[in-house]
Amino acid sequence: ALQKAENIDEEKQATQFEILMSETEKNNFVHYEISNFGKENFFGRHNSNYWKGEKYLGVGPAAHSFNGEIRQWNVANNAKYIESISQRIIPNETEILTPVQRLNEYVMTSLRTIWGTNLKKIKNDFGDFLYEKFLFNLKRINNSIFISEEKNTLCLTQKGKMIADKIILDLWIEEPNQ
Repeated sequence: ALQKAENIDEEKQATQFEILMSETEKNNFVHYEISNFGKENFFGRHNSNYWKGEKYLGVGPAAHSFNGEIRQWNVANNAKYIESISQRIIPNETEILTPVQRLNEYVMTSLRTIWGTNLKKIKNDFGDFLYEKFLFNLKRINNSIFISEEKNTLCLTQKGKMIADKIILDLWIEEPNQ
């Protein structure tokens, strides 16, 4: 019978994450996303596009795609997928993201990476209103201990990586009708 593992206490998790970051750096691995390390030029391409907020195409059962505004995912059932493809139908569901959802997703994914969150991109892609809301949220946590800014790009510091989820939640923008 399967036995449920107990949660590791947060302090032990933090210590082990610090060891992981230190040891991978010593061995020339780049910490290119919170939970991903790789040698230079050997990063996951599909996932890197996801984290950078770029378009990507997923092919096959359960594959996900994104064209900048619409997220699409294919049916996971292999038999249904093959049957539909044989009838020239791509069995999928789609979701049209609002500008607020797209901005939150961009921040959520990009801030976790070495490429960071580009402030000019936020202003250009999402407009002045959402840009100002984002800056307002940023000012509440703008602490150089957790976030660094260079060339209009925000990146998490080593300490910021330890509380990335909290920082991202603090930057989250609510939909106007909520």
